[in-house]
Amino acid sequence: MIEYLELKNFRNFRERNFQFSSKEIVLSGPNGSGKSSVLEALGYLSILRSFRGARSRELITLGEHGFELKCRYNSGKRKNVLGIKESCEGKRELLIGGASPLRTSDFIREFRCVAFVPEDREIVSGASGCRRRFFDMMISSIDPLYLKSLSDFNRALMQRNRALKCGRGDVASHFDLELAERSPEISEKRLKYAKIISNQVNELMKENDAAFEIRYLSTSSMEKEQNLFLLKKNLEKDKQRKCTTFGPQLDEFEFRLNGKVMRSYCSTGQKGIVALMLKLAEFSIVKEKSSVPVAVLADDVLCDLDQRNSELFLDKIQSADQRFFTFASVPAFGRFDEYETIVLE
Repeated sequence: MIEYLELKNFRNFRERNFQFSSKEIVLSGPNGSGKSSVLEALGYLSILRSFRGARSRELITLGEHGFELKCRYNSGKRKNVLGIKESCEGKRELLIGGASPLRTSDFIREFRCVAFVPEDREIVSGASGCRRRFFDMMISSIDPLYLKSLSDFNRALMQRNRALKCGRGDVASHFDLELAERSPEISEKRLKYAKIISNQVNELMKENDAAFEIRYLSTSSMEKEQNLFLLKKNLEKDKQRKCTTFGPQLDEFEFRLNGKVMRSYCSTGQKGIVALMLKLAEFSIVKEKSSVPVAVLADDVLCDLDQRNSELFLDKIQSADQRFFTFASVPAFGRFDEYETIVLE
C-alpha cells in the first residue's frame, strides 16, 4: 500500500527516505534509532495527529522551524502522493498529488492507520482523558460528521475558556449555543461506539471466561435546550473556576471486568490484555467501516504478550492492507522470516 516515505526535520530524522515493497514490514534497531518515529510519521499522514499524543511542534527536530512528510501509496486502484509541511507556529500546508485539498477532511480520507503502542495500556489505567482520546480518534477516523462536530465543539470550548480566564463571562456566554448544539452529537456517537466496542471485546475474550463492560458517564444531555440551560446555570461557577465545568470534555468511560472497575481493582496484566483487545476491536471497526485501505502500525507490542495472545494479535490483524512492526531484535516467530526487514542504526 505505502511504497515510499520521506521525512525532513521530523523527530530525530534530519532527512531520511524509506522504500517499502511488501505488505509486511519489520523495522528493527536499537532504542533511539527512530523506529517509532517512522510509524508516527505514517500515522500523522493518515489522521494529522500523533498517536503518541505529541503536539505538532514537539515533532520538529530540535533547532529547526518545521517538518515535512511525504508518502506515495498504491490503493490497488490508483497511486497518489500525500505531503505535509508544518511550521513551529502551527502553519500547515497539505498536498494531495501536488494540489492543495479544499478541506482537511479530504486529506484524511486517503488511507487509515491503526496504531498499537505500549502506551495503549493508559486507555485502561490512565486518566479519563486517555479514554476520551481513544474513542474520539477512532470515531473521527471513520465518521467525518463526528470529526466536524468535535472540532467545532473544541474550538468553541477553547474560546469560552479563554473568555472565562479573562473574567469576561458576558463574552463566554456567546459560545453556549455552539456547545449546546454539538454536545448531543458527540455524546450520541460516543455512547453508540462504547456499546460496539464492549461487544467486540467480549467476543475476543470469550475464551477467558471474563465479562467486560463499558459504562458511558456523561454530564451533558442529549437535548440541546437542556445543555443550554445548564451552561447558563453554571456560568457563575465557571467564572470562579475560569473554565467550563459542564460538557462532553468531562465525560468518562468506565471499564469494568467481572463487575470490578478496572482502573482501581484489576492487575497490570489484566489491564494490558484488555487494552490490547480494545485496540483490536478498534481495528475491526475501522476496517469494516472504512472505504479506503487500512494499515496496522505495531510498535513493539509483542514483547509483553505470551504466545497465545501474540498469535491472537497476529491472526486478527491479517486482514490489514499493510502491516508495520518495530522490534529491537526480530522475535523468533517463524512468520516473520519472510517479512521485508529494514534495519535502523
